[in-house]
Amino acid sequence: MSFSEAIKVGFNKFFYPYGRASRSEFWWYYLCMFIITGVLGVIGGFSQGYGIEQVWLGVIFEILSAICGVSVICAAIRRLHDTSRSGWNILWGLLPLIGTIILIVYWCQASQPGENQYGPEPK
Repeated sequence: MSFSEAIKVGFNKFFYPYGRASRSEFWWYYLCMFIITGVLGVIGGFSQGYGIEQVWLGVIFEILSAICGVSVICAAIRRLHDTSRSGWNILWGLLPLIGTIILIVYWCQASQPGENQYGPEPK
């Protein structure tokens, strides 16, 4: 899946944790959201440095960053489904360092071929 296709699918399933996501779909979408939240964070940080009247602008950018974060969590759950794992495995991320390593290993594994309990194989 190309970058543009992955972004299109990701935005179509913005808050949808059901179904499956291929490796390329997940990683391209993750990269896009990483860039977007980074830009929002930088703009929000600069806006807070210009006085109390601009604090609301920084808060808006932080809320938008949080919304993008929830979207990435939904994509991560779909990626876990693609490897035939429950979405509850996302809770490994609560463990510092070890949990992140476990999730990265799961996200990098190959898709389960054919249909599984979470739906048909993604294209």
